[in-house]
Amino acid sequence: GGAGRGAKDEQIMTIMPYSLLAHKPGFPAKGRLRGADVFIYQALRNSIGTDDALRNFVKRVFGRGVNIGVLPNLGGSYDGTTQLDTLTRLSIAFLDGFKDTNPGIDREKNVVSPCPMLTQELATDIYRYLFQYYDAMPIQAFTNYLLILINLELFNYTLKLVNAINALVHSPDTLPLAMLEQKHASPPQLYVDFTDSGIGYSQEMAKACVRRDIETYQRFLTSTLLLRQLDSYVDKLKRNPRYKVDVEKFLRQGELSGNHYLQSLLLLQNDSIIGLGIDALASLDEDRIRTENTHDGDEDDPDALRFLDAITGEAEGSVERVIALLVEGQKENAIKNLMQWHMGVGGLKKQDGLLRGSSTNRKSWRYAPTNNLLAVLVQLAAARQKTTTSQDGEHRDVQPIRLQDFLHFLEERFGILVDRPPDQFEGAEYAAAARENLSAMLGKLRQMGIFRDLSDDFTVQRLHPPYASKDLTRAEV
Repeated sequence: GGAGRGAKDEQIMTIMPYSLLAHKPGFPAKGRLRGADVFIYQALRNSIGTDDALRNFVKRVFGRGVNIGVLPNLGGSYDGTTQLDTLTRLSIAFLDGFKDTNPGIDREKNVVSPCPMLTQELATDIYRYLFQYYDAMPIQAFTNYLLILINLELFNYTLKLVNAINALVHSPDTLPLAMLEQKHASPPQLYVDFTDSGIGYSQEMAKACVRRDIETYQRFLTSTLLLRQLDSYVDKLKRNPRYKVDVEKFLRQGELSGNHYLQSLLLLQNDSIIGLGIDALASLDEDRIRTENTHDGDEDDPDALRFLDAITGEAEGSVERVIALLVEGQKENAIKNLMQWHMGVGGLKKQDGLLRGSSTNRKSWRYAPTNNLLAVLVQLAAARQKTTTSQDGEHRDVQPIRLQDFLHFLEERFGILVDRPPDQFEGAEYAAAARENLSAMLGKLRQMGIFRDLSDDFTVQRLHPPYASKDLTRAEV
């Protein structure tokens, strides 16, 4: 990464994880990770079962050829015998020069996801991908593809979560599809463009989806501030003898968590008793905000706080007025941070990703997967197929996947559309553009050696995932 005032110097930000020994120098500051590491760890642990099972799996995938100690002194070194590819061996030799960094003592508490099925699907995707390809690919390609997959998973989870939170705030009586315990396809639909054309209906649809999602993130600021404020009010009411019993009864003595807790926070506003307490606390907050924005000598000036009245003009009730004021005060930095996250996991500034365009011109942003991301999607879809196992319980080599099944997987799992327009686009011209888009995708897949069929029969055309066979060896030659 860049260092110095002009960011012209270079500094090591983190070690590329070609081996489990990458833990020795330590990891990037938590602020740079934004909790993504903890989220993925907890999702995988909940999916696999226990911390020990997850540790053993990670050692199996990334610990080939190294000896690792036990907590608190993990350390680690090359075992001296295992044949490794040149890049991994050089990486281990480089890491041997670092002193061991002690693991942190703090443990993040397990947070219940408001979208349990989305979290489970994310964990299943990553686990299946790791299990199926870790010994079938060169380590450099495997690491690169894995990072591409993780970015896609974070991008998709966040976008679906943001949509679900907005929908819940709008209609709290019903849980959105993304928050249900059962598996459902959930909004939004992501039309992706493969035509590489600067104009046309296909690119128009891909750009429109990005604009819609940016607006969704902007609305999310209001939604999340409302939920945070309600959570704060409920916490105060639980310490008030007048409201404590009613609040705990409504929240089932603290048994509610995740999606049901968020839903209950919103429904509490409609309770005849608790709603009054929430409204009173909101009124106090509004008074504090007005007091903080009153300058000396302006206490008796009716026009001094006219700008606050303009902000809260369309709000109904004390809670809405407080949220409107909070949004106004935080929206610039908050939306900037949300967009940086969207750009980051979308891969706008990276070589590979889902989001393409100029970082300084949002009008150019469109969903257009790069070739490597497309290859990862084919690999993942093939790995998620129902597979048979050998006598020792290991999965057999990944099998080719039908094109029809691949497109269905993209839509059901990620909401990605290739061969048909999103629901809001009606007309023969959009349908024709989507068909051309499918042809463009197949052209890319053919160039990559993934699509080889000559048949025009849509139901039998198959895609061959890269590195599907485990015959490839990582040993040095």
